[in-house]
Amino acid sequence: MKFLKLYAAILVVCFIFAFFGGWMLFDFSINYYVTTAVYAFVITVVLTIFLSQEEKIEQLEERVRKLEEKQ
Repeated sequence: MKFLKLYAAILVVCFIFAFFGGWMLFDFSINYYVTTAVYAFVITVVLTIFLSQEEKIEQLEERVRKLEEKQ
């Protein structure tokens, strides 16, 4: 569910970016909506990977802190 919320937010941002001149940077000649959705999907996948790594790092930091407190 978190992935879908993130995808929807990035999709909206991509459409706004394209509307305000971002279309000049990318080739939207084939299909504007599909191209924007694909770009948003790729950005969402990368961002989801980074967020999941951040959560794992925080969990490991918490475990290390608890182990240090025991000693």
